[in-house]
Amino acid sequence: MRVWRYSRGDFALAGIAAGQFAATTAWALTFHRLSLGWNLAAFTVITYAFYYNPVVVTHNFLHTPFFRRRWANRAFAIFNSANLFLPQVLYKYHHLIHHQYANDPVRNGTTLDPSSTYRYGRHGRQEGFVRYCALSLFRDGTGNAYREAMRHGQGTQFSMELAAIVVVGAVWLAIDWRWVLFAYVPTFYFGWFLALLENYFEHHRASNHDSRFADSVSYYGRWYNFFMFNEGYHQEHHLKPHLHWTRRPAVHREHLADFAEAGAYKARMPPILGFLD
Repeated sequence: MRVWRYSRGDFALAGIAAGQFAATTAWALTFHRLSLGWNLAAFTVITYAFYYNPVVVTHNFLHTPFFRRRWANRAFAIFNSANLFLPQVLYKYHHLIHHQYANDPVRNGTTLDPSSTYRYGRHGRQEGFVRYCALSLFRDGTGNAYREAMRHGQGTQFSMELAAIVVVGAVWLAIDWRWVLFAYVPTFYFGWFLALLENYFEHHRASNHDSRFADSVSYYGRWYNFFMFNEGYHQEHHLKPHLHWTRRPAVHREHLADFAEAGAYKARMPPILGFLD
């Protein structure tokens, strides 16, 4: 029986999410026995996984669900909601609003994209990346995503995802509340900080917000795109977000002339290191 809707390569993405959950739970179980050094190592690894999941796994899943069966996609979304402590249906509609307005600059006093790097900037400029990454978790945007989810009849899915978060949170608290407070909460915050950093530099230096061919920023490094499942082809993704990650290089080749004519910016560093570009 065929399991994967688009590619067997999505097995790796699903496996990464499962590995993150297993590693996080294992850390909770062993936190009190580990030395400071091992706990810092665990913090580093799991924070990276927390960054990687929304940027690569969840991002690809919400655009191109992995499984052929609808129930399997719903189940994975419930599981991954607990993994990231965020209902995936909210992430989905927040992100789709971002695609609709593509990191738009301020017009009429605000932006239509709630995650726009311009929304809290000054004098029409983008907000500084440290402030953007540090504060975005505490800013509004969830309300719009919730209303969109309800408008699309996702109330039951949202409830199941939220229930999974509550159950897993209760289990982790029962295992070790000190780990939750002193290890998991910082991991949650800094993991999302890095994910927001990636988002920031996937749009920083975009040359033309009114052009479909230059409203984002791509990075074409071979090894980065190998390990990040072609996440570097971000302009290509914004142009055709419905396409599977395996097809982004083909979109790049197809529209090379269009990107050049529009003056699309090509980053010299991966987005997570975009501050060095």
